[in-house]
Amino acid sequence: MKRRRVSTRRRPAPEGPLPEQGARPARHMRLPVARRPVRWWDRPRRLPPVKRDGPDRRAMGPFAMRILEVSNFMPPHPGGIEIMVETLFQGLRGRGHDVRWIAGATPEPPGVSDARVRVAAWNWLERNLHVPMPVWAPSGWRQLDALVREVDVVHAHDCLYLSSAMTAALCRRHRKPLLITQHVGEVPYGGVLDTVQDVAYRTLGRTVLMSATEVVTYSPHVQAYFARVGLKRPLRLIPLGFSPRFQPLAPEARRRARAAFGLSESAPLVLFAARLVPKKGVSLVAEVQRRLAPEGIRLVVAGDGPLASEIEGLTGTDHLRQVDHARMHELYACADVLLLPSRGEGLPLTLQEGMLTGLPAVVSTDPSFTANVSDAPGVLRVEGADALAAAVRSLLASPPPREQVAHWGRERWGLERFITDYEQTLARLVREG
Repeated sequence: MKRRRVSTRRRPAPEGPLPEQGARPARHMRLPVARRPVRWWDRPRRLPPVKRDGPDRRAMGPFAMRILEVSNFMPPHPGGIEIMVETLFQGLRGRGHDVRWIAGATPEPPGVSDARVRVAAWNWLERNLHVPMPVWAPSGWRQLDALVREVDVVHAHDCLYLSSAMTAALCRRHRKPLLITQHVGEVPYGGVLDTVQDVAYRTLGRTVLMSATEVVTYSPHVQAYFARVGLKRPLRLIPLGFSPRFQPLAPEARRRARAAFGLSESAPLVLFAARLVPKKGVSLVAEVQRRLAPEGIRLVVAGDGPLASEIEGLTGTDHLRQVDHARMHELYACADVLLLPSRGEGLPLTLQEGMLTGLPAVVSTDPSFTANVSDAPGVLRVEGADALAAAVRSLLASPPPREQVAHWGRERWGLERFITDYEQTLARLVREG
């Protein structure tokens, strides 16, 4: 479209009396106004309507909030963040809040059901590089924008994910308070990925965290890491919480659980429950089992992933692959020792859940374990295959009372306190926002 040229030449003053003050000038006295053509980004966007199958806002009471949870994935995709968000999602809904949850659909098909919005996503990075970083389809960003518009407060998880960065931008645009839970600090991927991660935390990560209304974590070592990265705001601590089903079982119930999983009734059992990816220490676990198998000790592996080949064919090993999280408390009851030589953790849910059932553990000297369980009964922190094997033998020979281990965990990881802390934090952000 051809743009009209605007003349800058001054017109002669009109003849006759001037118009009264406040009167509209005659047409011949008006100067032409240069109009900018309307661009495509100025036009109002038509967003698809969001399906609202939750409770009526008017019937929810004066203190109920509309909350949006944003994460990379949701169950049945395995992972600690997914379980933590699921626990909080159910807990807040149980207290009368209208909670929505949007995440990448993998491994389920995209769709909306039970206040969960699963968006189409490209998951090449996780499949090939073990980096859980899905790239959402454009339809997912439109759904996220529509949800951010209508809620009172938004809760995103971890700062480096594209979903969190987009959520931060949308919250700023629509003036909605944003809470971010930072689950981890530095994760040792190895090679050039470590450099990429460090640069990302100091640029994108720091920007996203600074744009949030508040940032929380559940491990002191994550606080320390982001202070070193240069984040000027403090991260507040909110310990995790777990279902009451994670508690010690009687000996007879433990025997029944072993039979239900098809495990040996009498052999000592060492449990490794994790995704089979490098950061979980899969190679170390295999080396430890090669040392323990000749002594009649069996390894139970609950999990799957790209390193499953290192477990297959290992002597004295039962590979259960993916176990439903609703049955994990029974699996912890089957085991005698938990083995978890992982690195780059926030604080693994596997360790916390196992301890709540009274299960002693052998872990690495990763900062997450040093900061959180250095004084815990029945937890040994060592490095190297020989030291890990020796620590397992020590706990099998003289295990601590399971109730003592569980009591230590209950004092720190209570479910009601966990939900209340988040509920009060979100309510404060709504009031102040």
